[in-house]
Amino acid sequence: MIIDCENIRTLPYANKLKVVAGKRGMGRIIKWVHFMENPGYIRWLKGGELILITGILIKDDINILYKLIEDLNSKNIAGLVINVGPYIPSTPKNIIELGDCLGFPIFELPFEVRLIDISQSICKAIFMNKMEQESMNSFIKNIIFGDLNYDEDEVNKSKFYKYNPGKTYCSMVLSVDNFISFVKQEGVWNEELETRTRQQIEEIIANIMNRLNKKSINIIEDTFIIIMFPVEKYEREKINPIAEEILSNINSKIAELKISIGIGSFWTRLEELKDSVNKAQNALEILGGNKNKVCSYKDMGMYRLLFDMNKKDEMKRLLREILGELMEYDSKNSTSLVETLQVYINENCNLIHTAEELFIHKNTLKYRIKRIEEILNCNLRNMEHLFRFDMAFKIKNFLSCMK
Repeated sequence: MIIDCENIRTLPYANKLKVVAGKRGMGRIIKWVHFMENPGYIRWLKGGELILITGILIKDDINILYKLIEDLNSKNIAGLVINVGPYIPSTPKNIIELGDCLGFPIFELPFEVRLIDISQSICKAIFMNKMEQESMNSFIKNIIFGDLNYDEDEVNKSKFYKYNPGKTYCSMVLSVDNFISFVKQEGVWNEELETRTRQQIEEIIANIMNRLNKKSINIIEDTFIIIMFPVEKYEREKINPIAEEILSNINSKIAELKISIGIGSFWTRLEELKDSVNKAQNALEILGGNKNKVCSYKDMGMYRLLFDMNKKDEMKRLLREILGELMEYDSKNSTSLVETLQVYINENCNLIHTAEELFIHKNTLKYRIKRIEEILNCNLRNMEHLFRFDMAFKIKNFLSCMK
């Protein structure tokens, strides 16, 4: 299970924790546990820690505690446990209000519970979860990137990692397109920023899946995250909105990141997982330079045939055959008739919308269309001709994505 502020309360000793503030942030993932009585040590924190204090140095100075929580939240710390007793008898009202405002979890722990016991309990769970995650990553990667015999032993092993053979699953591939440049500031790799960014993305996905009551399997691979979760038949039309929500939440939390999400085909058997992930990757490739977008394999239409064909030489020949003369005319005369034709088709042959998209006068557009028809010896009111040109542009875009 993911070790976050919500589910640690099922662990030994941690079940004595009482949430007093920041319930909105209970999905924050806990990476480790730290004792920290001196607020000056905050600069050594990396993010994701659960902080334990007795308040022996803070005592009744509410301003120090208030500033501490603001600083912990800015460092993306998971939460704060106050060992209430002689130094801090109870959490002050304005501290509770601050925690609620920030969505920063604050817990109270009875003074008779030893901090070392709760720390060991949570750290053990984190360690076991990490071992399980690494084992699961290796198993899933072997399915996706390697060759696996899908015998009964492998199916039984997969059940340990939350796979249910009776369920239908969806696969998504989330790509952080500018991750390397984002964490490599001024030519130096920022390890703290990398850790914090990965953690924030994991938390966003986990929070959304928890809200939807989905047990997802998430695999991190370089700048990609593979997300797999079960879906009921009646939920299949909701997959795109889920991806859009993940995208929107990441954009709101880390606006500098450029995210793309590809959605693969539905699968039930383990041997279908690899194909589903490949199709999600295909959807990402079709997005090309369109960042902060979602593309589903089922919506790819003709591109699905192009990926299956994978005969690039034949595609190039067909592209030249259909649009070659117009491309050559543009090259020789510094015109943009190919772009005009593509926008005209994309806008469903609507003159007004096409002219607005190209920022030209309607009469200018009419002249260009007439010139295109002369060069290509076609009729842009003929559906068969329009189909050929639409196919050519899809081939052009496909070849561009495959470079």
